[in-house]
Amino acid sequence: MRELPRLALDAAAFRERYGPWAVIAGASEGTGECYARELAVMGINLVLISRRRDALQALGEALKVEHGINYRAVVQDLAEEGAGLRIVEVAAGLDVGLYVSNAGADGFASFFEDGTAAAHRLVRMNISTLIDAANGFGKHFVARGRGGIVIMASGAGLGGQPNLALYSATKGFEINFAESLWAEYHERGIDIIGIAAPIMRTPTLLRMVPEGFDVSDVYDPADVAHNALAGLLAGEPLQIVPDGPGQEKQPQVQADRKARLVGFVEFTKQFTGG
Repeated sequence: MRELPRLALDAAAFRERYGPWAVIAGASEGTGECYARELAVMGINLVLISRRRDALQALGEALKVEHGINYRAVVQDLAEEGAGLRIVEVAAGLDVGLYVSNAGADGFASFFEDGTAAAHRLVRMNISTLIDAANGFGKHFVARGRGGIVIMASGAGLGGQPNLALYSATKGFEINFAESLWAEYHERGIDIIGIAAPIMRTPTLLRMVPEGFDVSDVYDPADVAHNALAGLLAGEPLQIVPDGPGQEKQPQVQADRKARLVGFVEFTKQFTGG
């Protein structure tokens, strides 16, 4: 697999800032499972959410035995109407310090030839569910004075791509949503990071690619998840994992987007007098 150098991550500082509970939407396999394992090693309890109860319980039990954490397994289709509200409800009564939005993979589509049912499902999963969950947990974070949100977007959200019209558009929303929330709340102790994720060797990818497709040069999702958590603790608004055409320019794109955000934070203070 493609090498991704791991960033430094202070486990004790992370647990103090974002513990004692984390909620992972889309946790049964792949990147979501990697987040669960990384957080469990740090001693953070988990609310694991996906459509597959057996997979969630198997993961939760394994992490409980290995790391002594507590967990809840919650079956929820992230594309259902009201899914985000239910995610917040099932975590009621827990001192949640971190929400990880990790869902939204999609296969190739031909927008004009296809119907719109799948497109609307993707919008509910990547936009509506995220809006409701982030709003609900964000209110809790404001009240407690700290917290974090990781939004797993995609490099596809940095610009349009053929046969990924809705996926690219919803991932673009996620990136801009994360940056905007960072600009609004970072100075109030709430950290938000958007991850422009690369192609990773996940079960979803392996189910989607055609037979014979070369997946030897894709990233390990464990490395991507680790660096996302490190970036959150470091206070970064966006993390672009270099991938695809123009990847050599992406570190500068990331730096330019942050500089723009910081500029708008200062502009807004002058505009509002705050």
